[in-house]
Amino acid sequence: MLPGPDLSAAPPRRRPWLVVGVGGTQESRGALLWALHEAARRDGTVLAVTVWNGGSETERAEREAELVARVREAVKETGVRGRTQVQLVAGPVAEVLTALSEEADVLVLGQHHLTG
Repeated sequence: MLPGPDLSAAPPRRRPWLVVGVGGTQESRGALLWALHEAARRDGTVLAVTVWNGGSETERAEREAELVARVREAVKETGVRGRTQVQLVAGPVAEVLTALSEEADVLVLGQHHLTG
C-alpha cells in the first residue's frame, strides 16, 4: 500500500470571505441579508463595508454608527451571528471595493436601477 499525502503539512483551510457594500438603499440591505445567509451556508465571514468621501471625525462617527446599526438589524433579522466584521473606508467607491474584492471569495453589491 502506498502512503497517502502528508496532511499535517497542508495549510489550514481558510474560511470563505464575503465582502458586501452597505449603504442606505433597499438593494444594499438585500445584499447584506443575502451575504449573511451565504456566509452561514459556506461557514464564512462577511466584511460589511461602507465607503465614504471622508470628512470630520463627527461625520466619521455618524457613518460608522449607521453601518453598525444596519448590520445589527440584518443580523437580528437573519439570526446569523458571529460572522460579520464592519469597516468604514474613505476613498472612491470603485477603487475601494475593487481592492477589497481581490482578497474576497465573493463581492456582494445591491443592484440599483436608474430610471429617467
